[in-house]
Amino acid sequence: MSQGLAARKLKLAELTSKVFQHAFNPTNARTGRYIMRQNLAGEKIYSYYPRPELLSGLKFRKLDMAFPELELLNLDEEERLLKVEKLKRRGKGTPKKGEGRRAALGKKK
Repeated sequence: MSQGLAARKLKLAELTSKVFQHAFNPTNARTGRYIMRQNLAGEKIYSYYPRPELLSGLKFRKLDMAFPELELLNLDEEERLLKVEKLKRRGKGTPKKGEGRRAALGKKK
């Protein structure tokens, strides 16, 4: 009698899952459905970071050379030049040709 009752409960659970549009999983197997129900994070992550400039550095230089009267500003290049200038003032810039590490090693001998 208890086996018939268990079968009826199973049938009832199946019908209720169809009515309420739930997943029917009588064996309680892991399905990963909870991952599929989560909101997609791609749009949120994409909107967090600033969009890349439409003009890359190479294209920008070509435009600047072709149209010098526009006086375009490449903010990335300006920032790089400021950083190099700061490093040079602190004595951390790149050495001149022939004054590098290898040249300094040769002078010691």
